[in-house]
Amino acid sequence: MSATTDWTLEHIRLHIAEGLPLVPLFNLEVVEATASRGRLRLNAGEHVSRPGGAVAGPVLFALADVVADALILAARHDSDAVTVDLMINFLRPARDLPLLAEAVPLRAGRRLFTAEVRVSKEVGALELVAQATTTWSLSRGASGGAAGGATRRG
Repeated sequence: MSATTDWTLEHIRLHIAEGLPLVPLFNLEVVEATASRGRLRLNAGEHVSRPGGAVAGPVLFALADVVADALILAARHDSDAVTVDLMINFLRPARDLPLLAEAVPLRAGRRLFTAEVRVSKEVGALELVAQATTTWSLSRGASGGAAGGATRRG
């Protein structure tokens, strides 16, 4: 994509849905994408839960990866960025859907972008289901939002 692409929320939704076949398969929905926060919703779906009713670990992993992608598209307008590393901690079984994943930048450098992702139940008491840290490699042509500094969640 060109650096002149208008990376609106709707364009980010379309880009992710068309580029990642797992998004419709897992029933993922981009809720928000700004330079300071990305949010994705995991809705109920046929391919989401494992036997016994808990959300499958690979689905939570994909949720964390895709929400980081939405954040980077909004912050850096970089459709060529790729995941370098994603470390996830599964904290408790997730049985109640929808879930909400929120990604915030930890460090946005020239070549690497590191974010924290928290996955929790969307309704009711805030119950953290998983926490991840991910680093992405940015392409040389990346443009856009805040560069260089760390961002803390407030």
